[in-house]
Amino acid sequence: MLISTPDGEPAAGRPWGSGYALSPLPVVFWRSWEVTRAASAGTPGAVIALARQAHGLSQAELGALAGFSQSALSRLESGGNPGYDIRVLKSLGRLLGVPPRLLGLADEGGTPAAAAQMTAALPRTAVDRKSVLDACIAAIVGAPTARAWRLADDGLPADEQTVHSLLVVRRLVNDADNWIGAGNLAPAIAELYGLIDRMRRAAKGEMRRWLLDVTALYAEFYGWLCQEIGDLRGAAEWTERALQQAQAADDRDLVAYAYVRMAQLAECDHDDDRVIGLSRAALREPDIKMQVRGLALQQKARGHALARDESSCLRALDRVRELDLPDVPPWSDEYRVGYYFSAHHQSAQRASSLLDLGRVREAIASYERHRDSWEQLCRWEQAVHTARLARAYALVGEVEHAAAVGSQALGLGAGTASALVVTELRKLDAWRGVPAIASLTAELESAAPESAAVEPAASDSET
Repeated sequence: MLISTPDGEPAAGRPWGSGYALSPLPVVFWRSWEVTRAASAGTPGAVIALARQAHGLSQAELGALAGFSQSALSRLESGGNPGYDIRVLKSLGRLLGVPPRLLGLADEGGTPAAAAQMTAALPRTAVDRKSVLDACIAAIVGAPTARAWRLADDGLPADEQTVHSLLVVRRLVNDADNWIGAGNLAPAIAELYGLIDRMRRAAKGEMRRWLLDVTALYAEFYGWLCQEIGDLRGAAEWTERALQQAQAADDRDLVAYAYVRMAQLAECDHDDDRVIGLSRAALREPDIKMQVRGLALQQKARGHALARDESSCLRALDRVRELDLPDVPPWSDEYRVGYYFSAHHQSAQRASSLLDLGRVREAIASYERHRDSWEQLCRWEQAVHTARLARAYALVGEVEHAAAVGSQALGLGAGTASALVVTELRKLDAWRGVPAIASLTAELESAAPESAAVEPAASDSET
Protein backbone atom coordinates (compact mmCIF):
# COMPACT_ATOMS: atom_id res chain seq x y z
CA MET A 1 0.00 0.00 0.00
CA LEU A 2 1.57 3.32 -1.05
CA ILE A 3 1.19 5.35 2.17
CA SER A 4 3.80 7.62 3.72
CA THR A 5 4.07 10.24 6.44
CA PRO A 6 4.87 13.90 5.65
CA ASP A 7 8.52 13.24 6.43
CA GLY A 8 8.62 10.42 3.91
CA GLU A 9 8.65 7.53 6.39
CA PRO A 10 6.35 4.55 5.69
CA ALA A 11 3.05 4.69 7.50
CA ALA A 12 2.83 0.95 8.16
CA GLY A 13 1.74 0.16 11.71
CA ARG A 14 0.78 3.77 12.46
CA PRO A 15 -2.77 5.15 12.74
CA TRP A 16 -4.12 6.78 9.62
CA GLY A 17 -5.16 10.39 9.71
CA SER A 18 -4.94 13.69 7.91
CA GLY A 19 -1.19 13.85 8.49
CA TYR A 20 -0.57 10.94 6.15
CA ALA A 21 -0.38 11.00 2.39
CA LEU A 22 -0.42 8.49 -0.41
CA SER A 23 2.73 8.22 -2.47
CA PRO A 24 2.25 9.49 -6.05
CA LEU A 25 1.38 6.95 -8.70
CA PRO A 26 3.68 6.88 -11.74
CA VAL A 27 2.79 9.14 -14.65
CA VAL A 28 2.35 6.13 -16.93
CA PHE A 29 -0.62 5.00 -14.80
CA TRP A 30 -2.55 8.20 -15.60
CA ARG A 31 -1.87 7.63 -19.31
CA SER A 32 -3.01 3.99 -19.26
CA TRP A 33 -5.81 2.78 -21.50
CA GLU A 34 -8.10 2.02 -18.53
CA VAL A 35 -7.78 5.51 -17.03
CA THR A 36 -8.05 7.22 -20.41
CA ARG A 37 -11.18 5.24 -21.23
CA ALA A 38 -12.84 6.10 -17.89
CA ALA A 39 -11.97 9.79 -18.25
CA SER A 40 -13.14 10.01 -21.85
CA ALA A 41 -16.43 8.36 -20.87
CA GLY A 42 -17.05 11.14 -18.34
CA THR A 43 -17.07 8.74 -15.37
CA PRO A 44 -14.86 10.35 -12.70
CA GLY A 45 -15.96 7.75 -10.17
CA ALA A 46 -14.38 5.04 -12.31
CA VAL A 47 -11.11 7.03 -12.36
CA ILE A 48 -11.23 7.24 -8.56
CA ALA A 49 -11.84 3.48 -8.35
CA LEU A 50 -8.85 2.73 -10.58
CA ALA A 51 -6.58 5.01 -8.54
CA ARG A 52 -7.82 3.46 -5.27
CA GLN A 53 -7.13 -0.04 -6.56
CA ALA A 54 -3.67 0.99 -7.81
CA HIS A 55 -2.88 2.11 -4.25
CA GLY A 56 -4.09 -1.25 -2.94
CA LEU A 57 -6.88 0.27 -0.85
CA SER A 58 -10.38 -1.01 -0.20
CA GLN A 59 -13.29 1.45 -0.17
CA ALA A 60 -13.37 1.23 3.62
CA GLU A 61 -9.63 1.95 3.91
CA LEU A 62 -9.78 4.93 1.56
CA GLY A 63 -12.85 6.19 3.39
CA ALA A 64 -10.96 6.06 6.68
CA LEU A 65 -8.10 8.06 5.16
CA ALA A 66 -10.35 10.63 3.53
CA GLY A 67 -12.96 10.94 6.27
CA PHE A 68 -15.91 9.70 4.18
CA SER A 69 -18.18 6.72 4.62
CA GLN A 70 -17.77 3.63 2.51
CA SER A 71 -21.28 4.19 1.15
CA ALA A 72 -20.27 7.63 -0.15
CA LEU A 73 -17.32 6.10 -1.97
CA SER A 74 -19.43 3.28 -3.32
CA ARG A 75 -22.01 5.74 -4.61
CA LEU A 76 -19.35 7.85 -6.31
CA GLU A 77 -17.53 4.91 -7.92
CA SER A 78 -20.75 3.39 -9.22
CA GLY A 79 -21.78 6.63 -10.94
CA GLY A 80 -24.04 8.15 -8.30
CA ASN A 81 -25.28 11.74 -8.29
CA PRO A 82 -22.17 13.71 -9.29
CA GLY A 83 -23.56 17.04 -8.18
CA TYR A 84 -24.12 15.71 -4.67
CA ASP A 85 -20.73 14.01 -4.55
CA ILE A 86 -18.61 16.85 -5.96
CA ARG A 87 -17.07 17.55 -2.52
CA VAL A 88 -16.17 13.88 -2.15
CA LEU A 89 -14.73 13.85 -5.67
CA LYS A 90 -12.48 16.86 -5.05
CA SER A 91 -11.19 15.54 -1.74
CA LEU A 92 -10.47 12.08 -3.07
CA GLY A 93 -8.81 13.50 -6.15
CA ARG A 94 -6.39 15.48 -4.01
CA LEU A 95 -5.69 12.54 -1.70
CA LEU A 96 -5.11 10.04 -4.52
CA GLY A 97 -3.14 12.51 -6.63
CA VAL A 98 -5.50 12.29 -9.59
CA PRO A 99 -4.76 14.96 -12.23
CA PRO A 100 -7.79 17.30 -12.03
CA ARG A 101 -8.37 17.18 -15.79
CA LEU A 102 -9.20 13.46 -15.52
CA LEU A 103 -12.02 14.35 -13.12
CA GLY A 104 -13.19 17.45 -14.97
CA LEU A 105 -11.89 19.63 -12.13
CA ALA A 106 -9.17 21.60 -13.88
CA ASP A 107 -11.56 24.54 -13.62
CA GLU A 108 -12.70 25.15 -10.04
CA GLY A 109 -16.20 25.73 -11.33
CA GLY A 110 -16.14 22.47 -13.25
CA THR A 111 -18.50 19.56 -12.65
CA PRO A 112 -18.43 15.93 -13.69
CA ALA A 113 -20.95 16.86 -16.38
CA ALA A 114 -18.45 19.34 -17.77
CA ALA A 115 -15.81 16.64 -17.43
CA ALA A 116 -17.67 14.48 -19.89
CA GLN A 117 -17.53 17.25 -22.49
CA MET A 118 -13.92 18.12 -21.81
CA THR A 119 -12.52 14.60 -21.69
CA ALA A 120 -14.58 13.33 -24.61
CA ALA A 121 -11.98 14.98 -26.82
CA LEU A 122 -9.07 13.40 -24.95
CA PRO A 123 -8.53 10.29 -27.13
CA ARG A 124 -8.67 12.31 -30.34
CA THR A 125 -6.32 15.03 -29.15
CA ALA A 126 -3.93 15.72 -32.01
CA VAL A 127 -0.61 13.97 -31.59
CA ASP A 128 1.96 15.27 -34.01
CA ARG A 129 3.85 12.79 -36.16
CA LYS A 130 7.25 14.00 -35.00
CA SER A 131 6.56 13.36 -31.31
CA VAL A 132 5.33 9.82 -31.93
CA LEU A 133 8.16 9.07 -34.34
CA ASP A 134 10.87 10.50 -32.08
CA ALA A 135 9.61 8.46 -29.13
CA CYS A 136 9.54 5.24 -31.17
CA ILE A 137 12.96 5.71 -32.73
CA ALA A 138 14.54 6.71 -29.43
CA ALA A 139 13.21 3.48 -27.91
CA ILE A 140 14.62 1.41 -30.78
CA VAL A 141 17.88 3.08 -31.76
CA GLY A 142 18.62 5.29 -28.77
CA ALA A 143 19.20 8.27 -31.03
CA PRO A 144 17.19 11.23 -32.39
CA THR A 145 15.30 10.61 -35.61
CA ALA A 146 17.62 12.53 -37.94
CA ARG A 147 20.70 10.78 -36.54
CA ALA A 148 18.95 7.39 -36.73
CA TRP A 149 18.40 7.86 -40.46
CA ARG A 150 22.08 8.81 -40.93
CA LEU A 151 23.10 5.70 -39.00
CA ALA A 152 20.78 3.58 -41.15
CA ASP A 153 22.28 5.07 -44.31
CA ASP A 154 25.73 4.15 -42.95
CA GLY A 155 24.65 0.55 -42.38
CA LEU A 156 23.50 0.70 -38.74
CA PRO A 157 24.13 -2.78 -37.33
CA ALA A 158 21.18 -4.50 -35.68
CA ASP A 159 21.32 -7.04 -32.87
CA GLU A 160 18.88 -9.09 -30.80
CA GLN A 161 18.17 -6.08 -28.57
CA THR A 162 17.19 -4.08 -31.66
CA VAL A 163 14.68 -6.74 -32.69
CA HIS A 164 13.31 -6.88 -29.13
CA SER A 165 12.90 -3.10 -29.08
CA LEU A 166 11.13 -3.17 -32.44
CA LEU A 167 8.65 -5.76 -31.14
CA VAL A 168 8.06 -3.77 -27.93
CA VAL A 169 7.35 -0.62 -29.94
CA ARG A 170 5.07 -2.62 -32.24
CA ARG A 171 3.05 -3.69 -29.18
CA LEU A 172 2.98 -0.12 -27.85
CA VAL A 173 1.76 1.45 -31.09
CA ASN A 174 -0.82 -1.32 -31.47
CA ASP A 175 -2.31 -0.41 -28.09
CA ALA A 176 -1.85 3.33 -28.70
CA ASP A 177 -4.13 3.05 -31.74
CA ASN A 178 -6.99 2.60 -29.25
CA TRP A 179 -6.65 6.18 -27.98
CA ILE A 180 -4.39 8.14 -30.34
CA GLY A 181 -6.31 7.12 -33.45
CA ALA A 182 -5.13 5.88 -36.83
CA GLY A 183 -4.93 9.33 -38.41
CA ASN A 184 -2.36 10.44 -35.83
CA LEU A 185 -0.36 7.21 -35.89
CA ALA A 186 -0.19 6.52 -39.63
CA PRO A 187 2.44 9.16 -40.58
CA ALA A 188 4.80 8.01 -37.83
CA ILE A 189 4.38 4.32 -38.70
CA ALA A 190 5.01 5.16 -42.36
CA GLU A 191 8.40 6.68 -41.62
CA LEU A 192 9.24 4.05 -39.02
CA TYR A 193 8.57 1.31 -41.58
CA GLY A 194 11.01 2.97 -43.96
CA LEU A 195 13.73 3.13 -41.31
CA ILE A 196 13.29 -0.53 -40.33
CA ASP A 197 13.37 -1.58 -43.97
CA ARG A 198 16.63 0.37 -44.43
CA MET A 199 18.10 -1.45 -41.42
CA ARG A 200 16.93 -4.77 -42.84
CA ARG A 201 18.67 -4.20 -46.16
CA ALA A 202 21.94 -3.49 -44.36
CA ALA A 203 21.70 -6.66 -42.25
CA LYS A 204 22.96 -10.12 -43.17
CA GLY A 205 22.16 -13.73 -42.38
CA GLU A 206 19.62 -14.60 -39.69
CA MET A 207 19.38 -10.98 -38.54
CA ARG A 208 18.21 -9.99 -42.02
CA ARG A 209 15.45 -12.61 -41.86
CA TRP A 210 14.37 -11.42 -38.39
CA LEU A 211 14.16 -7.85 -39.61
CA LEU A 212 12.21 -8.98 -42.66
CA ASP A 213 9.70 -10.54 -40.28
CA VAL A 214 9.49 -7.33 -38.28
CA THR A 215 8.99 -5.19 -41.38
CA ALA A 216 6.09 -7.52 -42.27
CA LEU A 217 4.53 -6.81 -38.86
CA TYR A 218 4.80 -3.07 -39.42
CA ALA A 219 3.50 -3.35 -42.99
CA GLU A 220 0.44 -5.24 -41.75
CA PHE A 221 -0.17 -2.60 -39.08
CA TYR A 222 0.12 0.20 -41.60
CA GLY A 223 -2.42 -1.63 -43.75
CA TRP A 224 -4.76 -1.75 -40.76
CA LEU A 225 -4.33 1.99 -40.16
CA CYS A 226 -5.22 2.58 -43.81
CA GLN A 227 -8.41 0.60 -43.34
CA GLU A 228 -9.30 2.52 -40.18
CA ILE A 229 -9.15 5.84 -42.00
CA GLY A 230 -11.12 4.50 -44.96
CA ASP A 231 -8.30 3.89 -47.45
CA LEU A 232 -9.23 0.34 -48.50
CA ARG A 233 -6.94 0.34 -51.52
CA GLY A 234 -3.95 1.23 -49.37
CA ALA A 235 -5.02 -1.37 -46.83
CA ALA A 236 -5.08 -4.08 -49.49
CA GLU A 237 -1.70 -3.09 -50.93
CA TRP A 238 0.06 -3.06 -47.57
CA THR A 239 -1.57 -6.25 -46.34
CA GLU A 240 -0.43 -7.98 -49.54
CA ARG A 241 3.08 -6.66 -48.92
CA ALA A 242 2.96 -8.00 -45.35
CA LEU A 243 1.91 -11.40 -46.69
CA GLN A 244 4.82 -11.53 -49.13
CA GLN A 245 7.34 -10.50 -46.47
CA ALA A 246 5.94 -12.97 -43.93
CA GLN A 247 6.19 -15.76 -46.49
CA ALA A 248 9.78 -14.79 -47.24
CA ALA A 249 10.55 -14.79 -43.50
CA ASP A 250 8.72 -18.13 -43.06
CA ASP A 251 6.53 -16.75 -40.25
CA ARG A 252 3.50 -19.04 -40.47
CA ASP A 253 1.44 -17.19 -37.85
CA LEU A 254 1.91 -13.90 -39.66
CA VAL A 255 1.19 -15.51 -43.04
CA ALA A 256 -2.09 -16.89 -41.66
CA TYR A 257 -2.96 -13.56 -40.06
CA ALA A 258 -2.27 -11.69 -43.30
CA TYR A 259 -4.74 -14.04 -45.03
CA VAL A 260 -7.28 -13.24 -42.30
CA ARG A 261 -6.75 -9.51 -42.83
CA MET A 262 -7.21 -9.94 -46.58
CA ALA A 263 -10.43 -11.85 -45.84
CA GLN A 264 -11.61 -8.95 -43.67
CA LEU A 265 -10.98 -6.58 -46.55
CA ALA A 266 -12.90 -8.92 -48.86
CA GLU A 267 -15.76 -8.72 -46.39
CA CYS A 268 -15.81 -4.95 -46.93
CA ASP A 269 -16.46 -5.75 -50.62
CA HIS A 270 -19.23 -8.22 -49.61
CA ASP A 271 -17.31 -10.92 -51.52
CA ASP A 272 -18.22 -14.03 -49.53
CA ASP A 273 -16.29 -16.41 -51.83
CA ARG A 274 -13.04 -14.57 -51.22
CA VAL A 275 -13.71 -14.25 -47.49
CA ILE A 276 -14.17 -18.02 -47.20
CA GLY A 277 -11.30 -18.89 -49.53
CA LEU A 278 -8.78 -16.60 -47.81
CA SER A 279 -9.87 -17.86 -44.39
CA ARG A 280 -9.30 -21.42 -45.56
CA ALA A 281 -5.84 -20.42 -46.78
CA ALA A 282 -5.08 -19.13 -43.28
CA LEU A 283 -6.27 -22.38 -41.71
CA ARG A 284 -4.01 -24.42 -44.03
CA GLU A 285 -0.90 -22.84 -42.53
CA PRO A 286 0.80 -25.41 -40.25
CA ASP A 287 1.29 -25.07 -36.48
CA ILE A 288 -0.35 -21.68 -36.06
CA LYS A 289 -1.25 -20.34 -32.63
CA MET A 290 -4.68 -21.02 -31.18
CA GLN A 291 -5.64 -17.33 -31.30
CA VAL A 292 -4.70 -17.07 -34.98
CA ARG A 293 -6.67 -20.23 -35.73
CA GLY A 294 -9.62 -18.73 -33.87
CA LEU A 295 -9.40 -15.55 -35.92
CA ALA A 296 -9.33 -17.55 -39.15
CA LEU A 297 -12.32 -19.69 -38.12
CA GLN A 298 -14.19 -16.59 -37.04
CA GLN A 299 -13.57 -14.93 -40.39
CA LYS A 300 -14.62 -18.07 -42.22
CA ALA A 301 -17.90 -17.95 -40.27
CA ARG A 302 -18.31 -14.32 -41.34
CA GLY A 303 -17.96 -15.40 -44.98
CA HIS A 304 -20.60 -18.10 -44.59
CA ALA A 305 -22.88 -15.58 -42.86
CA LEU A 306 -22.54 -13.23 -45.85
CA ALA A 307 -23.44 -16.16 -48.12
CA ARG A 308 -26.42 -16.95 -45.84
CA ASP A 309 -25.06 -20.48 -45.38
CA GLU A 310 -26.37 -20.89 -41.86
CA SER A 311 -25.21 -24.45 -41.14
CA SER A 312 -21.61 -23.81 -42.29
CA CYS A 313 -21.50 -20.53 -40.37
CA LEU A 314 -22.69 -22.11 -37.13
CA ARG A 315 -20.26 -25.03 -37.50
CA ALA A 316 -17.35 -22.60 -37.81
CA LEU A 317 -18.61 -20.58 -34.83
CA ASP A 318 -18.87 -23.75 -32.75
CA ARG A 319 -15.28 -24.64 -33.63
CA VAL A 320 -14.17 -21.23 -32.37
CA ARG A 321 -16.11 -21.72 -29.15
CA GLU A 322 -14.39 -25.08 -28.61
CA LEU A 323 -10.99 -23.35 -28.50
CA ASP A 324 -9.63 -22.63 -25.02
CA LEU A 325 -9.43 -18.88 -25.53
CA PRO A 326 -8.42 -16.70 -22.56
CA ASP A 327 -10.85 -14.18 -21.06
CA VAL A 328 -8.06 -11.61 -20.91
CA PRO A 329 -5.33 -11.45 -23.57
CA PRO A 330 -1.96 -12.65 -22.23
CA TRP A 331 0.42 -9.80 -21.53
CA SER A 332 3.82 -9.55 -23.17
CA ASP A 333 6.17 -6.64 -23.72
CA GLU A 334 6.63 -7.82 -27.30
CA TYR A 335 3.94 -7.92 -29.96
CA ARG A 336 2.52 -11.36 -30.70
CA VAL A 337 0.25 -12.01 -33.69
CA GLY A 338 -3.35 -12.47 -32.61
CA TYR A 339 -2.60 -11.91 -28.90
CA TYR A 340 -5.72 -9.80 -28.42
CA PHE A 341 -8.25 -12.43 -29.61
CA SER A 342 -10.10 -13.60 -26.49
CA ALA A 343 -13.35 -15.28 -25.49
CA HIS A 344 -14.94 -11.81 -25.32
CA HIS A 345 -14.08 -11.11 -28.96
CA GLN A 346 -15.46 -14.50 -29.92
CA SER A 347 -18.82 -13.85 -28.24
CA ALA A 348 -19.19 -10.42 -29.85
CA GLN A 349 -18.32 -11.75 -33.29
CA ARG A 350 -20.74 -14.64 -32.86
CA ALA A 351 -23.57 -12.17 -32.25
CA SER A 352 -22.48 -10.22 -35.32
CA SER A 353 -22.67 -13.34 -37.48
CA LEU A 354 -26.13 -14.20 -36.10
CA LEU A 355 -27.23 -10.72 -37.15
CA ASP A 356 -25.94 -11.28 -40.69
CA LEU A 357 -27.77 -14.60 -40.83
CA GLY A 358 -31.03 -12.79 -40.10
CA ARG A 359 -31.38 -14.31 -36.62
CA VAL A 360 -31.83 -10.82 -35.25
CA ARG A 361 -33.43 -11.49 -31.87
CA GLU A 362 -30.81 -14.14 -31.10
CA ALA A 363 -28.14 -11.62 -32.02
CA ILE A 364 -29.65 -9.02 -29.69
CA ALA A 365 -29.85 -11.54 -26.84
CA SER A 366 -26.24 -12.60 -27.42
CA TYR A 367 -24.99 -9.02 -27.60
CA GLU A 368 -26.83 -7.95 -24.45
CA ARG A 369 -25.77 -11.08 -22.53
CA HIS A 370 -22.09 -10.30 -23.05
CA ARG A 371 -22.16 -6.52 -23.23
CA ASP A 372 -20.75 -6.04 -19.73
CA SER A 373 -17.56 -7.74 -20.88
CA TRP A 374 -17.01 -5.36 -23.80
CA GLU A 375 -14.58 -3.32 -21.75
CA GLN A 376 -12.10 -6.05 -22.71
CA LEU A 377 -12.47 -4.95 -26.35
CA CYS A 378 -10.65 -1.94 -27.74
CA ARG A 379 -12.66 1.24 -28.11
CA TRP A 380 -13.29 1.13 -31.87
CA GLU A 381 -14.47 -2.49 -31.61
CA GLN A 382 -16.86 -1.61 -28.81
CA ALA A 383 -18.24 1.14 -31.02
CA VAL A 384 -18.65 -1.16 -34.05
CA HIS A 385 -20.56 -3.79 -32.10
CA THR A 386 -22.68 -1.16 -30.37
CA ALA A 387 -23.58 0.22 -33.81
CA ARG A 388 -24.51 -3.29 -35.00
CA LEU A 389 -26.66 -3.75 -31.92
CA ALA A 390 -28.42 -0.48 -32.76
CA ARG A 391 -29.20 -1.78 -36.26
CA ALA A 392 -30.51 -5.01 -34.77
CA TYR A 393 -32.97 -3.09 -32.59
CA ALA A 394 -34.08 -1.11 -35.63
CA LEU A 395 -34.67 -4.33 -37.57
CA VAL A 396 -37.08 -5.63 -34.93
CA GLY A 397 -38.99 -2.32 -34.86
CA GLU A 398 -37.50 -0.85 -31.66
CA VAL A 399 -36.36 2.26 -33.49
CA GLU A 400 -36.22 4.63 -30.52
CA HIS A 401 -34.09 2.08 -28.69
CA ALA A 402 -31.93 1.80 -31.79
CA ALA A 403 -31.37 5.57 -31.79
CA ALA A 404 -30.29 5.52 -28.14
CA VAL A 405 -27.84 2.65 -28.69
CA GLY A 406 -26.60 4.30 -31.89
CA SER A 407 -25.83 7.47 -29.92
CA GLN A 408 -23.76 5.36 -27.54
CA ALA A 409 -21.85 3.94 -30.50
CA LEU A 410 -21.22 7.43 -31.86
CA GLY A 411 -19.87 8.53 -28.48
CA LEU A 412 -17.59 5.51 -28.22
CA GLY A 413 -16.31 6.01 -31.75
CA ALA A 414 -15.78 9.77 -31.46
CA GLY A 415 -12.30 9.37 -30.00
CA THR A 416 -11.18 6.78 -32.54
CA ALA A 417 -12.05 8.55 -35.82
CA SER A 418 -12.51 5.04 -37.24
CA ALA A 419 -14.16 4.69 -40.63
CA LEU A 420 -15.38 1.24 -39.53
CA VAL A 421 -17.63 2.81 -36.89
CA VAL A 422 -19.03 5.37 -39.32
CA THR A 423 -19.72 2.63 -41.90
CA GLU A 424 -21.76 0.64 -39.40
CA LEU A 425 -23.73 3.64 -38.17
CA ARG A 426 -24.59 4.67 -41.73
CA LYS A 427 -26.56 1.45 -42.04
CA LEU A 428 -29.20 3.18 -39.90
CA ASP A 429 -29.95 5.51 -42.84
CA ALA A 430 -32.84 3.23 -43.79
CA TRP A 431 -34.73 4.58 -40.76
CA ARG A 432 -34.03 8.28 -41.33
CA GLY A 433 -37.78 8.91 -41.28
CA VAL A 434 -37.66 8.56 -37.50
CA PRO A 435 -36.56 11.92 -35.99
CA ALA A 436 -34.20 10.34 -33.45
CA ILE A 437 -32.43 8.36 -36.19
CA ALA A 438 -32.33 11.38 -38.50
CA SER A 439 -30.61 13.40 -35.80
CA LEU A 440 -28.08 10.63 -35.22
CA THR A 441 -27.21 10.05 -38.87
CA ALA A 442 -26.84 13.79 -39.44
CA GLU A 443 -24.01 13.83 -36.89
CA LEU A 444 -22.08 11.28 -38.92
CA GLU A 445 -21.09 13.88 -41.51
CA SER A 446 -18.89 15.64 -38.99
CA ALA A 447 -17.73 12.34 -37.43
CA ALA A 448 -16.50 10.77 -40.70
CA PRO A 449 -12.68 10.57 -40.79
CA GLU A 450 -10.66 11.79 -43.72
CA SER A 451 -9.57 8.90 -45.93
CA ALA A 452 -5.99 9.89 -46.55
CA ALA A 453 -2.82 7.96 -45.87
CA VAL A 454 0.86 8.79 -45.96
CA GLU A 455 3.05 6.76 -48.27
CA PRO A 456 5.92 5.27 -46.28
CA ALA A 457 9.52 5.89 -47.18
CA ALA A 458 11.30 2.99 -48.93
CA SER A 459 7.95 1.88 -50.29
CA ASP A 460 9.08 -0.40 -53.12
CA SER A 461 7.83 -3.95 -52.87
CA GLU A 462 11.15 -5.77 -52.73
CA THR A 463 11.19 -8.42 -50.01
